[in-house]
Amino acid sequence: MNFKTRSMKINLFLLVIIALISCQNHNESKPSCELIDISVIGYQCDSLRAVEQHGKAAQLYFKTGEKNLSSELFVYSAWQFGEAGKIDSALIAVKQAMKYGMNNPYILDKLGIKNESKNSELRKEVDLLLEKIKLKNSSVNNFEIVTRPISSFWNYFDKAMKDEANAKKYLSEFICEGSYAIKDYYHIRYENVDKMHRIWIDENADYFSYVKNYITSEKLEKVSKEAKQMMVRFSKIYPNAVFPKTYIVPDLINGSGTLTELGLYIGIEMFAKSDNMPLDNLSDWEILTITEFENMKFDLVHELMHFQQSYSDTENKDLLVGKLIEEGVCDFLVSLLTDNNQVSPGVQRNLDYLEKPGNFEFLMNGLKRDIYSGDLSKWMYNGGGITDRPSNLGYTMGYLICKSYYKKSVDKEMAIFELLNTNDFKKIIMESEFKEIL
Repeated sequence: MNFKTRSMKINLFLLVIIALISCQNHNESKPSCELIDISVIGYQCDSLRAVEQHGKAAQLYFKTGEKNLSSELFVYSAWQFGEAGKIDSALIAVKQAMKYGMNNPYILDKLGIKNESKNSELRKEVDLLLEKIKLKNSSVNNFEIVTRPISSFWNYFDKAMKDEANAKKYLSEFICEGSYAIKDYYHIRYENVDKMHRIWIDENADYFSYVKNYITSEKLEKVSKEAKQMMVRFSKIYPNAVFPKTYIVPDLINGSGTLTELGLYIGIEMFAKSDNMPLDNLSDWEILTITEFENMKFDLVHELMHFQQSYSDTENKDLLVGKLIEEGVCDFLVSLLTDNNQVSPGVQRNLDYLEKPGNFEFLMNGLKRDIYSGDLSKWMYNGGGITDRPSNLGYTMGYLICKSYYKKSVDKEMAIFELLNTNDFKKIIMESEFKEIL
């Protein structure tokens, strides 16, 4: 073999190696996943839990998490391993959850395995990882409105619109080629590609095409700047504040904000109301609930306030007496963080209603009657489902209670801490101007 021939073979060999490396890097930059129908997994795990087969439910969640690359599935797995008394397995699942983006430094408390796991050999490693998360979240510089999920979505949406035969393939790629955040959202909200296709393509293609053009990157930049300013103010009045990432995503027209252990998600299509909005195939509830884009900052920061809460009054947490504070403090803090203490348009509409003769007394009598009830249907989460009053008046009554408690408190910083961490919801109301409802 002469030198020239040997040189050519060496060059060819190098080209093959370079090509293989290139392919490997390409695959690493676009992680793949196998999308499992989460609704089916949920049904199977619920059935296993019902007969106390917690270990088997945990294993199913874990295997699904490995395929879907979702931190939430590993959190569910850790929860079920804990229920089964398999503490080391629960800690392994927590480690996997952190690998895929889980962002709650207090997850061991939430799962109820903090004390049970203190003697595990894995605990020290897990604690170090959780401490890093806590340190990162405590800095306001960590806060960010992440718009990449929605900006990338439109490319897959357009492909699905143009190629119906492969539409579900493109929607699957939106998840599989996306970040860990969007993989978590698939688990929490989308559940399966059939549902995504039905809502986005079959039923509401015109509406989502409108949203794509209506909510521009400039609008998103504006709301990002406003939310950042509000969270900077919050960092100055609440030393224990945490600052998770917030992701702007396409939702299924059924909710504006969703919290997970990874972060906060805002469904963009719920903030696109205008005179030119296409109404075909939208339900009455959707038409009523979709609001103007200008309201996004209020809803976004409201949901971020939920991220700050940690209540130990388990007796009243799910009753109206607890929910008034849980929701009301979020609206109150939003007003405290805005320029000129501005409230959201929804709160303002309810305040206007309460100023009309007879309405305030009507609401107070209702609160006295229902304050210890677990039926919240007349007070909260009732948009489009209530006829004798405006929707969600419980939010606004809670706002007024929290505002009154704050104004009467001498130590304002401690008042905010109590509003977000109280172990006695009734104490908050008793120390406000609304103690008569108890």
